[in-house]
Amino acid sequence: MRRLLCTVAVVATMLAGGCGIPAESDVTILGDGPPSGVSVDDDGSPPVQYARQDTTDLEEFADNYLEAAAGDPETALNRVKAFQAPELANRFPTGNDIKVIRETERPLYSPGDSEITFIVQVVGTLRANGVLQPADTTSSPTQYKLRIGEIAGEDGLFVLNAPQAMLMTDETLNLFYQRRTIYWWNNENTALVPDLRYMPRSVPTVQQPTTILGWLTGSPAPWLSDAVNSLPTGTQAADNVPAITNDTLEIRLNDKAVPQGADPEALDRLRRQLQWSMQPVPRTISIAIGRNEPVPVTDGEFFESNRAYRLDEDPERFAILGGGIRRLKGSPRADEDVPVIKPAANRDIASAAISASPTRAYIAVVTGPEGQRRLRVADAPLGEQADITEVVGLSGRLGTPVWAQLPAGGEATRTIGLITMNGHVYAFGGAGSRAQRVEWQGDPGPVTALSVAPDGHRLAVVSGGRLYRAALNTSGDGITLGLPEQVLPPTLRVVTAVAWSSEDYLVVAGARRDNRYAVLDVTVDGALSTVRLDDIGAERVTFLSAYPSNPVNGTERSSSESYVAGGEAWDVLSAPDRITSSRLAGPPVPPQSDAVPTAPFFLD
Repeated sequence: MRRLLCTVAVVATMLAGGCGIPAESDVTILGDGPPSGVSVDDDGSPPVQYARQDTTDLEEFADNYLEAAAGDPETALNRVKAFQAPELANRFPTGNDIKVIRETERPLYSPGDSEITFIVQVVGTLRANGVLQPADTTSSPTQYKLRIGEIAGEDGLFVLNAPQAMLMTDETLNLFYQRRTIYWWNNENTALVPDLRYMPRSVPTVQQPTTILGWLTGSPAPWLSDAVNSLPTGTQAADNVPAITNDTLEIRLNDKAVPQGADPEALDRLRRQLQWSMQPVPRTISIAIGRNEPVPVTDGEFFESNRAYRLDEDPERFAILGGGIRRLKGSPRADEDVPVIKPAANRDIASAAISASPTRAYIAVVTGPEGQRRLRVADAPLGEQADITEVVGLSGRLGTPVWAQLPAGGEATRTIGLITMNGHVYAFGGAGSRAQRVEWQGDPGPVTALSVAPDGHRLAVVSGGRLYRAALNTSGDGITLGLPEQVLPPTLRVVTAVAWSSEDYLVVAGARRDNRYAVLDVTVDGALSTVRLDDIGAERVTFLSAYPSNPVNGTERSSSESYVAGGEAWDVLSAPDRITSSRLAGPPVPPQSDAVPTAPFFLD
């Protein structure tokens, strides 16, 4: 049965400090979408898109109007104007940006009336290049009015008055668009960084590579622009990408794509970028630059250019019990020692993070009693242990450490640790050198939680009960964060914890309007969400961890998520599943002990 705008409320709430959005709004549960990349098995068919004359029911007509903009951005304005009375259409603004809205209260409408008032949260603006730019979230919830009626001498209903912008609900975005991920090389040209886009389902499969190539010859999403490289200025597609023939995808670009004197590896990087952005790709990809003959590559390696490809199906798991790090039974290497740290140093630990490159492993532990905690770190070749060293320059309220693995070419990796101290973000290395404060333009305030994406260049941050995203820039002399962009997890009044669920999704925990806590998976732009746990009680969620899904396994979100509430650790399954001491490897806990597992985490 079709959704009726005026009878079904869509997900909502503003975050802390919001503007009074009620808790009564229902949650829209969005199912798994297609995996990233071009799916050769998906014809991109959208749901039925209705025309102005298809109904005389005012509620359905309003619903159809909010779906009219969905689809080809070049013709979106024409589809919207087709619903409008000529007078409105003549003064309607031009452009192809679409404002994405989320209903926050049931629309106001009286049967027989010609006007519908609906109260919305503006999620963001969908650009023609598939980027959803989050909205300025400082604005109050907005009332939009649609006046609908007849015109003398014309059949059917018309929109007589409407907001001066093309509108689309978040529900329409989910129904009419596929989520796609394109990739950009980082500033050092050592690894690819993901960029979430929305492709209309109306784009036929054979045309999707041309659309993606158009995105790549354009610009990265604004929030990533300082952390990644665009294609060389002036790069353009020489023609539409032809259909795959003989298991070969052929792409032609002008000579600006690889200019004379370019790095000898430039063409190979371009190939890898295209293969990741258009995956799954056929066996052979052929690239022609300018008037040169196509350069075909068959079975060319490209997966290693994206660190997320190394994510395991079954991650190593850990938790802290009585101040010591323990492995979880049933996870890989459960019978082995904890990586890097020597057994004698595995004590008095409040939180920890362990990461591994292809050749080395890294550990960061926060030790000591509350108010006197210190950060200690170590790194060692895989399979070996090392002494932990205190990081100088940190004291006060320390958060949970995280590691960012930044590929440096080949198997070399630059590993950076991040931690919050007294609400500020600090960076540290694996050898115990002095911590450095990470400068942040547009700093939103004290940071209480942070998480690093699998690519190591994108951060999710909680500050003041709100959720932000930002890019980590490691080029130049220091480490900086780009301008923060706030994203809006539906139904949460306050956000308390965050972790990356995949390249394009975050798992977020926080309090609803009724102060009950929930766990959601939310797209990195905040537009779409899936409820994981709708009600986990009134205890504040103080910590959240997840092991992101691998981008080539066909799933959008993690299957391994955990949290801490009320000092106890839980797995996020179909219902909360408590992590008890019996699930930990190592010696059994004495029966009289009151220690419980806490701070669960994964080797990343």
